[in-house]
Amino acid sequence: MPAKRVPSPDRPSPQDVGETRRSQIVAKLPALILVLGLAAGLFSLALTLRCYVRCPFNDEWYVIDSIARGNGPTSLSWLFGQHNEHRIAIPRLLIWLDLVVFHGKNISLFVEIWLVLVLHWAAVCYAIERFTDFPKLLKRTLEGIFAFCIFHPNQHENLTWAFQVSFVLPFAIATAALLAVAFFPCLRRPWIAAAGVAVAPILAALNLAAGLTIGPVVLFFGVRKHLPRRYVLLILATFLLGSAAYLWRFVSPYDAHPVQYALSHPKGMFVYILTYFGASWTKILPHKERITAFLSLVAGAIIVIRSARRKQLSAFEQFCVAEAALMICVSAVTAAGRLPFGVGQAFASRYQTPAMLYWAALSSLVLIAIWRTRPAWFRAAQGVLAAIMCVSLLTFASTWQASVKRADSLGRACDMVVNGKYDRYAVRTLYAAGAGIEPAATVLRRAWGDR
Repeated sequence: MPAKRVPSPDRPSPQDVGETRRSQIVAKLPALILVLGLAAGLFSLALTLRCYVRCPFNDEWYVIDSIARGNGPTSLSWLFGQHNEHRIAIPRLLIWLDLVVFHGKNISLFVEIWLVLVLHWAAVCYAIERFTDFPKLLKRTLEGIFAFCIFHPNQHENLTWAFQVSFVLPFAIATAALLAVAFFPCLRRPWIAAAGVAVAPILAALNLAAGLTIGPVVLFFGVRKHLPRRYVLLILATFLLGSAAYLWRFVSPYDAHPVQYALSHPKGMFVYILTYFGASWTKILPHKERITAFLSLVAGAIIVIRSARRKQLSAFEQFCVAEAALMICVSAVTAAGRLPFGVGQAFASRYQTPAMLYWAALSSLVLIAIWRTRPAWFRAAQGVLAAIMCVSLLTFASTWQASVKRADSLGRACDMVVNGKYDRYAVRTLYAAGAGIEPAATVLRRAWGDR
C-alpha cells in the first residue's frame, strides 16, 4: 500500500493556493469597479467626439434664431423669458458665448458638458475621501459606482447634443448642494456654503424648471441635519424669493394638456415615475423595467427605515438618501408636466442623467448597509455589482450605432445648410421648421467663416 503523501511545510497545499488566489481576485474588486466606471466615461467621451456636429438643432436652433434677430445678454426679457415650461437663461448665455466668442461650432458647449460631468464626479469623490471614514475598499467601490452612473452612455442625448448642457448642469448643482448640507459641520466657511446652497435651486432652475425642487429637499434635509436656524432661514428666504421671481408672469405652455390632467391620474403618474427609472434597465432587462424600479423603491425604503431606527446613517448615507429623494421628486414633476404626452415619453435618454444618479445613490446605500450589517456578504455584493456593470458594458455597442446614425443624419443636414440648400430634409432633420432657416443660417455661416 503506497504511503500517503504529506505536504511539505514549506509548500502550501492546493487548498491554500486556491484560497490565496480567490483572496487576490476579491481584493482587486474595488479597483475593477472603479476601472469599469472610468471605462464608461471614456466610452461616452468617444461617443461625444464621434457624434460631434457643429450645427445647432431643435431647441438650440431656436436660441440661435433669436440671437440672429438681435437678442443677447442685454435683452433681459429674452434671457429670462420662457422656453416651453423652463427659463433657460444660463443655456442662452452659454450659446451666445459660443456663437460670439467661439465661432458657433458647439465646441465650447460640449467642453462645458464634460467639465460639468467631471466636476460632478470629483465633488462626490472629494466628499468620500475627505469626509468619510470608510475603509479604502468601500471608498473605491463607491467612487466607481458614481463614475459609472454619472458618465453612463444611457444619457447619450445629453452627451451628443450641445444644448443639453442645460440638463447636466442642474443635477451637478443639486449634488453639490446636498453634499454641502450633508457635510456642513465639516466645512470651514459655513456662510459661503449656506449661500451656495441657498442659490442652488434658482441657479438650477435657470437651466431646467425642475431645479426648483432642490429647494424643498435641501430645506428638509437641513432641518433634519440640525443646521443653525440662521442658515435654514437664509435658504428658505432665498428659495421663496427666487421661486416667486421665477413664477412671475409664468404662462403654461400646454393649455391643451394642463398639469391638472396628470394630477387627476395618480396611477399614470406612478407608472411614469417607474418608467423614468426603469428605462435604465431596458437593454438589460427588457419588459421588466417597471418592476425593477418598483422593487428598488421598496428596497430603498426598507434600508432607510432600518438604518434610521438603528441610528446608523452616516453623513454620506444621508446624502445618498437625499439624492435619491430629489431624483424621485424630479421624476414626479416631470410626470406632472409630460404625462399628457404619454408614458412612453419617460424613456427619453435625456432623463437618464437624473435616473442614473438615483441608481448610484441607491446602490451605494445597499452596499454600505451590507458592509455594515453583513460584512461576510460584502465581497459577494461587490462581485454582483461588477458583473452587472460588465453586462451593461455589452449594451454600449447598440447605443453607439444608434447615436452615430443620428449624428450622421444631422451632419448631412448641416452640410445642406452650409451650402444654402434648404430642402425639407434639412429643415425637418434640424427641427428648424418652427423658427425658419433664416436668418440663423446666415449668422452661422458667417461665424464659421464659410461665407
